[in-house]
Amino acid sequence: MLTRHPDIENNLNLAFEPVRNEEPRMFSREQIAQYNEQGFIEPVQIFKGDELEELQRFFAEQADEVTHKSGPFESYHQVHAGLFRIISHPRTTAFLQDILGPNVVCHVSQFINKPPGQEKGKGGSHHQDATYNAMDARCAIVWLAIEDAEVENGCMWFIPGTHKLGVVECTENHFVVESLQYGEEIPCEVKAGHAVFMSDLLMHSSPPNRSKERHRPGLTATYAPAEVKPYKNTNRSAILCSGEDAAKNWNVHPVPR
Repeated sequence: MLTRHPDIENNLNLAFEPVRNEEPRMFSREQIAQYNEQGFIEPVQIFKGDELEELQRFFAEQADEVTHKSGPFESYHQVHAGLFRIISHPRTTAFLQDILGPNVVCHVSQFINKPPGQEKGKGGSHHQDATYNAMDARCAIVWLAIEDAEVENGCMWFIPGTHKLGVVECTENHFVVESLQYGEEIPCEVKAGHAVFMSDLLMHSSPPNRSKERHRPGLTATYAPAEVKPYKNTNRSAILCSGEDAAKNWNVHPVPR
């Protein structure tokens, strides 16, 4: 199995396409080269000072409203004004334009606040986010730390360079089969207010939070160039973060009020 959409996966381009941007506006050329070679860019600061405090206060007060609880997965950025503003923050969007181009759509987001004291937890095995989306593998994932994410409290782990393999064989749960055959995993610690940008093809895992007292709140969001066509219901939560959807591929939601 390669994706959760075996009926259309033969029609999808599931190979990595390197970013070709000789004049990035936010990232350096070296950072773009790291994305192409390693599949991710070391964390960059998005929120600081008063903005960071406001971000942390938002999730402390609104967590219940923007956390998926049960049933079919749902995103909330298309219906919750505060979450929309975070997802489409101008600094995040400017970084994304260096990777995806001027027209950027967000179609998935999820707030996860790992509690302390976990022995086992979902997401502990390596996976590729591209296997979940009924579309070509052209997305960038942004993982934003609300508080410091470290090894102790369950930060993500990457297998660098695995994005260049394209989509590989996975289990019915969409975990990569024998993932460590593809390379050595490394931790990705992220300071509060910083975000890591990664390819949707990069193998990564999110182990349990084994700290005794610290939560690990984080917001993940998936972005795509508006020019990439989604299939099935991939566009059900789409919002336009920058530019335009000239081809009307995404049927984007209006800005929530």
